[in-house]
Amino acid sequence: GEGMRCASVVFALLLSAPSLFAQDLQLRQEAIRLLERANAVSMPAHLPNLERTITWRVLDSASGPQEGSFTRVVVQGTGRRDEIIFGDYHVINVWTDSGLATRRNREMLPPEVHDVMRITPIALVMFDHEDVIQAITDSSLDGRPLRCIQFSTIAGEKNDSNELCIDAANGTLVTEKLGKDYMENRDFFPFADSLIPGRITYSYAGVPKLEISQTMTVLTEVTPNVLAAPPDAQMRRYCTTFRRAFGVNMPQPKPGPGGGDTDVVLRGIIGEDGKVHDAVVQYSERPDLNSEALAVIQQWVFTPAMCNGRPDSTDASFTLHFQAW
Repeated sequence: GEGMRCASVVFALLLSAPSLFAQDLQLRQEAIRLLERANAVSMPAHLPNLERTITWRVLDSASGPQEGSFTRVVVQGTGRRDEIIFGDYHVINVWTDSGLATRRNREMLPPEVHDVMRITPIALVMFDHEDVIQAITDSSLDGRPLRCIQFSTIAGEKNDSNELCIDAANGTLVTEKLGKDYMENRDFFPFADSLIPGRITYSYAGVPKLEISQTMTVLTEVTPNVLAAPPDAQMRRYCTTFRRAFGVNMPQPKPGPGGGDTDVVLRGIIGEDGKVHDAVVQYSERPDLNSEALAVIQQWVFTPAMCNGRPDSTDASFTLHFQAW
C-alpha cells in the first residue's frame, strides 16, 4: 500500500513475448521513452500522509448496476487502514507494527473488487526485451493529442495485439488495450508532484465492466483513533518468511467436440489443505463452460503457501484452457 513502499501507488503489469522478431531500434527506443515518461508522471517519488477514496459501478451485473467503495488512510511510518464495501462484502484491515487487525465477513475478494484493486490508482505497464513494437501513431481523445504505441505480446500460439496511448502534452497514460483488457484514464488531478486519474473506465472483451471515480488528498490531521483496530477484529501476524503455493496436480478440461479455443479465468482460495476453496468465475466469454470450469478446478491440488514455516491459505487466479469448444 501507499504507506509501505514508495512505488506501490501503481500496479505494474509485465508484458512478455518471444524475442525472435526484428524491429526498428529507434522505434523501440521512442516507445520506451514515451512509456517511461508516463510511468514517472503518475508514480509519486514521495508520498505524504494521505486518504484515497474510490467509488465504482459494476455495469454488467445480472441484477443491474452495483456500487462499491474503497477507502485507504495512510500514516507514513506508522501504518494504514483500508475499508471495502461491495454488496454484502465488507472488510476492514488495519496494518500497524503490531500486525494486521482485520474484520471481514468472508475471505475471498469478489471478482469485481479484484478488478478495481488491480487497476487503481492507475495501471502502469512496462515493456521487457521480448515485446514487439510495431508502430507509433498520432491520435486524439476529447481534443487532446495522443501518441499511441502498437505492439504485440506473443506467448506460444497466443498473439495479443496491444495499444498504449499517451497524452502528448503532459505524458499521462490515457488508454490501455492489453489483450482483452481495455482501460481509459481521464480527469487527471495533481497529487504529490504526480498526475492521478480521477475517472477510469474498464472493459473486457469489448464488454463495459466498471466505471471508477477516485480522489487522493493529503491527510493534514491524524487523529489518535485513525489506525485503531475495528471491534471484534482478528489479529494476524506478518509473514517474515513466505513461500507461495506450488501446483501438484492441475488437470485441464478435456478437448471438446470441435470448435474454437477459449479460456475461463477463476479466482479462489488455496487452503492449508492444498485444495481450491470458494472458487468464482473471474472472466469468461463462454458462460456455458463456467460450471465445467468450476468442477475441474476442484480437482487441482497444490502444496500450500507457507507463512513463517506453517501452511497458510492464499488467494490466487487460475486459467482453464478449453480446446475445440
